[in-house]
Amino acid sequence: MINKDEVKNILISRTDRLGDVILTLPLIPAAKRIFSNARLSFLGREYVKKLIHDYEGIDEFISIDSEDISGSFSKKLKLIRNKKFDLVINVKPEFDLALLFYLSGIKYRIGTGYRWYSFLYNYKVYEHRKVSDKHESEYNLNLLGNFFPDTENKKIFSFRYSGEDKNSFREKMLKDNLHPLENYIIIHPGSSGSAMDLPAYRFSEVIGLLLKKYPDQKIVLTGLNNERELIARIIKNIGNESKGRIIDLSGKLDLRELMILIDNSKLFISNSTGPIHIAGALNKNIIGFYPNEETMSSTRWKPLSDNCVIINPSQSNNMESIDPEKILSSAEKYL
Repeated sequence: MINKDEVKNILISRTDRLGDVILTLPLIPAAKRIFSNARLSFLGREYVKKLIHDYEGIDEFISIDSEDISGSFSKKLKLIRNKKFDLVINVKPEFDLALLFYLSGIKYRIGTGYRWYSFLYNYKVYEHRKVSDKHESEYNLNLLGNFFPDTENKKIFSFRYSGEDKNSFREKMLKDNLHPLENYIIIHPGSSGSAMDLPAYRFSEVIGLLLKKYPDQKIVLTGLNNERELIARIIKNIGNESKGRIIDLSGKLDLRELMILIDNSKLFISNSTGPIHIAGALNKNIIGFYPNEETMSSTRWKPLSDNCVIINPSQSNNMESIDPEKILSSAEKYL
């Protein structure tokens, strides 16, 4: 049994992708509620630090791949050991991390019970995530709820940014012909291989339909630097009749800037990928494309917004079978 009174210093570890990290964030207020006087640190990858380093409830963000400890198990061990954590919730199953927390001498170590190295945890949760019969955020909250039945199953998010952040963002956007107070729809066509994607030509068709039906809206395309070619191809297939209303921001935004962009948008349209979960956490209007594949389905990976339409392919997992007119009719709900 975990003695709440002994827990003064907590570590939550989620060291994989953006969407996974965002769907882990509800653990923070849940843990703070149970361990009200405890300090809480979050272990994640450097690239998500910009987004959540000052997230409400996180007292310290620790980068697992920062320059000073990257590639060195001994340096990581020294760092974690010196932090003197009382409890760790290891959300992403990984042997190196399980061993790291065991050797660090953390008294309460929570993790999955279904890995060969699960003996390194002394508080185990027996759930097979590959079954995908729950939402990812529920699996994450269950890591705490299995030992504290009064854990609230609430998907609470507390993203924030300063006036200085917003002013800096506004100045940057004005150079790209976008004012944050304008009406705009975000299209995020890539997924970095995390899901089955709506094809590029379908995005071109959807953008053409939206521009024609909603002349007061601009279309903003976002993506990583390695997705610029994809986005250029999508824009090329639309034609030149909408010049000035399509803005390509691929490779131009860090995660905090992307959050501000999403927060001020009218609608976010995307495949199943990390940024759709930023939109979900901000409770934005969303249209998401999800395959029928069990492990990639919306049952487990849908964005946690109250204002969300999920569209699945009509033919098995053939994303080409998603009808652009269906996407347009779904957009009418929000525009």
